Amino acid sequence: MFRPCRRATIRGMGRKIRIVCMFLAAALAVRLLLMATMPLFEPSESRYGAIAANMARTGDFLVPRFTYMGSYQSFDGKPPLVFQCGGLLCRAFGVSEFAVRLPVFLSYLALLAIVFFAVRRLEGARAGFLAAGVCATCVALYATAGVCMTDVPLACCSAGALLLYACFRERPSIGLAVGVSLLLGCGMLVKGPVSLVLFGLPVLVDAAVARRWRTLFDVRWLWGLPVFLAVSVPWFWMMQSENPGFLRYFFVNENLLRFLVREYGDRYGAGRETFRGMAVVWALVVTLPWSLVPLWALLRRRRVFRWSGFFATAFCSIVAFWCLTSRVPLAYLLPAVPMFAAWLATSCAEPATLRRLVAPAAAVAALVTAGVLLTGLLAGNKMLGADAPRKISKRHFAYEFYHGPWGEGAPR
Repeated sequence: MFRPCRRATIRGMGRKIRIVCMFLAAALAVRLLLMATMPLFEPSESRYGAIAANMARTGDFLVPRFTYMGSYQSFDGKPPLVFQCGGLLCRAFGVSEFAVRLPVFLSYLALLAIVFFAVRRLEGARAGFLAAGVCATCVALYATAGVCMTDVPLACCSAGALLLYACFRERPSIGLAVGVSLLLGCGMLVKGPVSLVLFGLPVLVDAAVARRWRTLFDVRWLWGLPVFLAVSVPWFWMMQSENPGFLRYFFVNENLLRFLVREYGDRYGAGRETFRGMAVVWALVVTLPWSLVPLWALLRRRRVFRWSGFFATAFCSIVAFWCLTSRVPLAYLLPAVPMFAAWLATSCAEPATLRRLVAPAAAVAALVTAGVLLTGLLAGNKMLGADAPRKISKRHFAYEFYHGPWGEGAPR
């Protein structure tokens, strides 16, 4: 009697997982369709898209360049990895919205794969599938996965390194140490030293709380150090040689003073001001709709979740770090999303209930994203497309993406 019942249960689980996978696949298809059909957002996405398109058009993949205030100049605010990937795809398939957005979407898929791999290694395949499903359907991460920005690739690198570190702390290996170092090296080329902070702070807090200092001094990390240096150092050295003063501006102004003082010498506009502690609000927003589940359990005083562990520590550490500054756009909290998803999947006493919510969450993510983007398109003030005017302005870059460099000093 036991075997037939067990087989029926397995078949039932298989059908449920297939249904969830169909919803997830449909949501990914919707995101790809929107990537290919929506014009670029002004100003940030069109600026990054223009930089990638300029790399493809000029063949200069070392120095990111764009037209700003009528002058064709280097962009010293971000490292080049996202722009280089977009430029290569523009070279291969032609300059288009889809080409410059595709590297970000691929980093989103890579992040989901890392979430599944890490949680499966620690807790089993069902927990891994649930963690990847939760991560994939958090609306903010899903929506920004098709936008030419650096935030999702940063989340892939920093959160991916934390997930591999979680595996390393349980079962150390050289492969995991090299994987962590590779992701951190890529993170340096995506957004700079913030990737190291978002990785290092949770690791240090966990080592102090769980008294696992020996993990930090494991000799296997020495295998990863050359990988990190080989990936991250050459571009910064070449960029400084090509553009003297870059290192000081990038590391001091953009990555230190930016978060400490109001006037930090920004060359490309002003940082977004909120208030200290806003990161807590953003953390709840970027994890919607799933943040409602633990909030509901907390309000009902139900002991459904274990409120501790490495993933919970990492999530809280990232949020606490961003609480130290008032310049916190919502996208800065995206690296916390995979840690939240891993925590939710590994700490819930009722995982079957959460699995049933993945399909409706995928539908919600797709509908909300499509609705917001279509509203912006109909409004006409955020996505100007190829008809964008050529203006000497801080907020118009779409013209350059669609028509090429045009400012003083632009290549002819």
